Amino acid sequence: MWTVLELMATSAPQLFLYVVGLFVVMILLSLLISLRRAEASERPEIIRALADLMAFWKKR
Repeated sequence: MWTVLELMATSAPQLFLYVVGLFVVMILLSLLISLRRAEASERPEIIRALADLMAFWKKR
């Protein structure tokens, strides 16, 4: 799998960025949809997970 991603990144970097961007957007949209449909008691856990994800990307 990693070799396929590496070959794709070297041969078509623009397409690779689109695929990675689409993957990130899908994850964020699924988090937002689950947050919208969650009960009030479940929301803090989802919000903490989203905050952890944002903190992880800010470190990079």
